[in-house]
Amino acid sequence: MSDKNGPSVDEIISQLSDSALADTVGLMMQNAITAQQSAQTYTSASVSSACALILAQGG
Repeated sequence: MSDKNGPSVDEIISQLSDSALADTVGLMMQNAITAQQSAQTYTSASVSSACALILAQGG
């Protein structure tokens, strides 16, 4: 169903699907980075807390 004035419906659907997929992958990558940074923060806090406990015991 091609129209002389623009792209066909199939082309529009394909472009929208590609755009939605690209957006989804981008959001997934952002969420993965956020989760990794959060885990790193928790690890750093745990190490700091353990060091403080060791020093408090006279280590």
